[in-house]
Amino acid sequence: MAGQLREDIEEVALQALGHRERRNILEIIASSGDGVLYSDILHELGMNTGKLNYHLKLLEGMIEKDDSRRYRLTDLGRRAFRLLKGLTEDFDEESVQRFSSMKLRRDEFVEGVVHWYFNLVLVGLFTFLLGVVSLVAMSMRGGLDPLLGYGVIGGTLVMGVLVSWWLNKVKREAPDRIVGFLQRLGLYRYRG
Repeated sequence: MAGQLREDIEEVALQALGHRERRNILEIIASSGDGVLYSDILHELGMNTGKLNYHLKLLEGMIEKDDSRRYRLTDLGRRAFRLLKGLTEDFDEESVQRFSSMKLRRDEFVEGVVHWYFNLVLVGLFTFLLGVVSLVAMSMRGGLDPLLGYGVIGGTLVMGVLVSWWLNKVKREAPDRIVGFLQRLGLYRYRG
């Protein structure tokens, strides 16, 4: 097999297997002997149609739809599914420890990226708020109505609190999203 073709197949397969819901779809299809209907996958996963369509599109080449509109695994899909099952079968204690160590290093890296980015955004937000307050204070000296000035300052502070709350919420979900984003950019390939 040509080197580039092999790399392309590996890249497509790893991208498809890189998401929990796509792995679940493969497992549902693999576990059905005679194929599975779209509605059965939808019901079993409990996701909306747009999300399922998105994941099915990314699994093209690993799955196919037959004449009875049932999804089945292609040869590549069966190989990918065997690979998935082979990763977790018969784990010995050493393999579990090695995996735990790899996951810990990945989590530490991602946590560092999240904290760095979060702090950078907070510094930017604080700088913006300080600039608005300074601008309004100078405008009030120049004749701006004090009530309007205090309203702008208060509104800016409320906006700052809301953005900070939102950032905290995003920060909890960020590790997986950041890893995915960095992988798509080609900046992060975990090698253990």
